[in-house]
Amino acid sequence: MDAVMMTPKIIMETQRHLWAHLLCRECEGRLNKLGETPVLKLLDNGSAFPLLSRMRVALHLKSEPGVVTFSGSAMSINTDTLAHFALGILWKGSVHKWKTVEGQTTTVNLRGQREAIRRYLLGRSGFPEGVFVIVAACEDKGSRGMVFAPSRLGGSRYKQFSMLVRGLWFHIIVDKKASLGMKGLCCVQSTKRVLHLENCHNRFMQAAGHIHKTARVAPSLER
Repeated sequence: MDAVMMTPKIIMETQRHLWAHLLCRECEGRLNKLGETPVLKLLDNGSAFPLLSRMRVALHLKSEPGVVTFSGSAMSINTDTLAHFALGILWKGSVHKWKTVEGQTTTVNLRGQREAIRRYLLGRSGFPEGVFVIVAACEDKGSRGMVFAPSRLGGSRYKQFSMLVRGLWFHIIVDKKASLGMKGLCCVQSTKRVLHLENCHNRFMQAAGHIHKTARVAPSLER
């Protein structure tokens, strides 16, 4: 099943990936090996959602209104791959204007943190200071077939980016002023490498509603 891409101009099903001549083969291979390839095995693929399935049978650490928290370590999930995947996409989004569909482009501004993230992705330094990657598996069906490119969240106390990739919602805080309390939510810096389970329906509808104000829906989705 194709993912649904939502942009300010059009909402459409697509097999298209954002692609450009950007990195050398060695660097692209590193991003694939340490992030993209293992994370693809956890995403909703249209017939199964492996990460969600593992959460369904795992013991949770805590349950609060709207979110259930699990230990990635206890589920034998290598959460480093999730962080590498998210920061790889975010970093690539900051060094190029990416073409989506119908001539639209997307990019992000990582001013002040881009170099630290680059060094981490290359394995030349540890996890960047002031960076926190929060990962949620979405149990609602709407979020599980969607892809949102990284975008800056407005109204957040800290500099924060959000992206959705077929049922995995990433919140990435890139701000040295962020509270150290964020470590407890991060998939890398928390003691038990936590991952979260949420019903992302309201968040998804809010984002989709904003895009619907300007975007047209492709005929294939209107059937």
